[in-house]
Amino acid sequence: MTEPLSADRTRANQAEIRAFWLACQFAWLTLFVFWVIASTSIDTEFARDGRAGPPFFSWVTEGSSVIMTALMAPAMMWLGLRAPLEPGRWMSSLPWHVAGFLGYTSLHVLGMVLIREGVWAFGYGGDYEFFHDSPWREIVYEARKDIGTYAGYQIIMAVSLALQMRQLEVDVARAEARQSHRLTLKCGGRTLRIAANEFRAAQAAGNYVEIGLDSGRHLARSTLTELEKQLGEAGVDAVRVHRSWLVNRGAIREIAPTGEGDVTITLDTGTQIPGSRRYRARLDTD
Repeated sequence: MTEPLSADRTRANQAEIRAFWLACQFAWLTLFVFWVIASTSIDTEFARDGRAGPPFFSWVTEGSSVIMTALMAPAMMWLGLRAPLEPGRWMSSLPWHVAGFLGYTSLHVLGMVLIREGVWAFGYGGDYEFFHDSPWREIVYEARKDIGTYAGYQIIMAVSLALQMRQLEVDVARAEARQSHRLTLKCGGRTLRIAANEFRAAQAAGNYVEIGLDSGRHLARSTLTELEKQLGEAGVDAVRVHRSWLVNRGAIREIAPTGEGDVTITLDTGTQIPGSRRYRARLDTD
């Protein structure tokens, strides 16, 4: 019993690591795109207004913010991974995110100012002034912008983790099908494990699939493509006969043409389903 649990935990940890690095890479990519767009826009605005600044002024000012955010992106993602703001946990996670945001915005502003001061001192031969008016007004202004950045990165982390965990579920279901010839179906809050040879047909229903089995019908959270692959791993010869239908080839009793290449398929249960000419070649393959 210990080995399966250990293997499941290992796969979950690997999924979390993949989610973390994918989220970081996406964050770095968006920062680079933002840097290019923002700097180019400022240069265009200066040129239109006839204003002149130091060489690469916009690239330095925007770049200082991008550099600091990029350096702290992994820490923000890690916090989102370890303290998710999800139902049942958000109350305990919220204090960590408040502290994380305050740390991020403080280091962001401090590092940004130091980078600009260094460039101004060694590159432009002058002094850089960040606090033009009230220091607190400038700090509050930057913090307000940082709230959006911090929240956006938490969303990126949550989406990345959800996608990886969903893929993990699919991989585990396929492995289970290959080993035990059973289907793993997520039906609402239930997980059903059913002998794959009970499968007769399935119809797409939005983000779900309505699956017909010997034991009845079930609405499962899946796609026809995922179900087809799981059935294939379990040794069931499932074939796509329509954009919205998947059928067990061994359960087909009759195929009757309806004209223009379409067909009506009758299963051994007496159920009739449509077959599209687009998928006729797959249906006719031995």
